[in-house]
Amino acid sequence: MSRKISLCATAAALVLETLAASAEEPVLRIAKQGSMEAGGTTINCTTNDGGDANSTRWPSGHVVIDQVYASFQYPADHRYPYPILFNSGGGHTARVYDTTPDGREGWLTLFLRQGFPVYGVDRPNTGRSGTDICKINAVKLGKAPIGELPAINRYAAESSWVTFRWGPKFGEPYPNTQFPIAAADSYYPQTVSTYRDPEETQKSVAAFAALIDKIPEPVIIQSWSSSGLLGYLTAVERSDRVKAILAVETSTTAFDSIPAEGRQRLAKIPIYIVIGDHAQDRVDTSRKFQKEMAAIGGHVTVDVLPEAGIYGNGHTMMLEKNNKQIMHRMIAWLEGNVFNPK
Repeated sequence: MSRKISLCATAAALVLETLAASAEEPVLRIAKQGSMEAGGTTINCTTNDGGDANSTRWPSGHVVIDQVYASFQYPADHRYPYPILFNSGGGHTARVYDTTPDGREGWLTLFLRQGFPVYGVDRPNTGRSGTDICKINAVKLGKAPIGELPAINRYAAESSWVTFRWGPKFGEPYPNTQFPIAAADSYYPQTVSTYRDPEETQKSVAAFAALIDKIPEPVIIQSWSSSGLLGYLTAVERSDRVKAILAVETSTTAFDSIPAEGRQRLAKIPIYIVIGDHAQDRVDTSRKFQKEMAAIGGHVTVDVLPEAGIYGNGHTMMLEKNNKQIMHRMIAWLEGNVFNPK
């Protein structure tokens, strides 16, 4: 107990120190901000009552499911023409791009300061997009077989630590980890449940495409982990409106799920993939994809941070202590490949 209290006190001190430092940042001036939903399907939910068939507050009726939610901010100093759509990976919402566990500015704010419009996107059945409760209630009421329950999971603290490569086992960090370990307890509450059935992919792609249709400008898609495949497939559907893809550690199985005709469309879109430490499997699959895309005229850059002398990054690099350094690498790539191509 005393160790946990000590860690919490350390985390609180770190947050206060970081907030004090961030107060020295220039005033952030925002031209406009808001939020929107896009896509989705309207269904008649006959189990909206949660088990109370006589409910007058939640009677059966029509609800919208499978939509996407996005918040947005446009800077007063609008230096770049294309908004960046920040898509979270599984188990997370766009909250992961907001304030870091130790209180620093996340990418939604950092990129905004650089002059990019930013959108924080929650995929269908996640976070502020809401979830489809109809089948769950139907199974509870005996109106549907148990096999119709959606596959849902959530990252535990133990799995986060190892899967996101903060350390080799829970409670033991790598000596050079860039994740703010002392603030880990501030990170765990932001993980959320994620629907994992295969059909969720197409639901997300349809909703993301609908979101792009509602945004006035062409866009840059930023993805992370399992949303990498969603970003690639959405870019295939809207290849005329996607100007670039910034992919943080695309899942190793994603590339084989992009059909040949889709790859031809992706060949017109510059793609940047960034990878941290202890991820040789991701390096191998990303470089294989890079070669395959080059063969059909595509342009994929694989930025392996340790090869550039940048060490200690795991899977959650948007939260890590050098998140600003990685942002500048992304912007430098965009400058050379999208805004001022050679």
